[in-house]
Amino acid sequence: MNWDASGITSFVVVVAVLGWLCWAGLYPVLFRLFLLPSIGRRRGWRARGSLVPSESYDDLPGDGSQGWDTPLPGMVCEFVGTYNGRPVHGVEVSITHWRRRIPGHTPRKYHRYYTVLTVATSDRPFANFNAGRRGAVVNGDPMAFYPDFVEWARNRRLHDSKHVLQEDHGMRSISWFGHLTRGRLFRSLDRLTQDPR
Repeated sequence: MNWDASGITSFVVVVAVLGWLCWAGLYPVLFRLFLLPSIGRRRGWRARGSLVPSESYDDLPGDGSQGWDTPLPGMVCEFVGTYNGRPVHGVEVSITHWRRRIPGHTPRKYHRYYTVLTVATSDRPFANFNAGRRGAVVNGDPMAFYPDFVEWARNRRLHDSKHVLQEDHGMRSISWFGHLTRGRLFRSLDRLTQDPR
């Protein structure tokens, strides 16, 4: 029996490419449904993921009363916890965009994803604006910062795929268009929890 080396090589290349495409397409879903909750359990974080973006027909309250029970609109995964002794939060959100509507054609939509990872750099973010509604922060409890994290993340929708660092009001974050991955998560948290500058 004769083996055709070029045929075998072509088959291996096609299988490798198809395997990579399947992994690249499935990884974001596997990360938010299985990997992030697993990381959260090991580290004592609250973490959640969703197969489809959360729906919300009303905008969230802007008065610091936002709680964990109501996710951000479009949220596909989120966590809050402590990393290197600092309160941290991360969220990946899906934004729906409509392609140009052409008369006589069915409008089509597509989704863009953006991620925001944040660390609280002060016990009084936003000059303690949300303190009256959330109560005092005791021992750096990361859930006490949740309303502050949500307010910060809502205003970080940057049109940039690179890691954009922002800092103000007792918060520091890294944002990008794209999915949250394990590698990006820990690289960004390491960078955020280092002393600034």
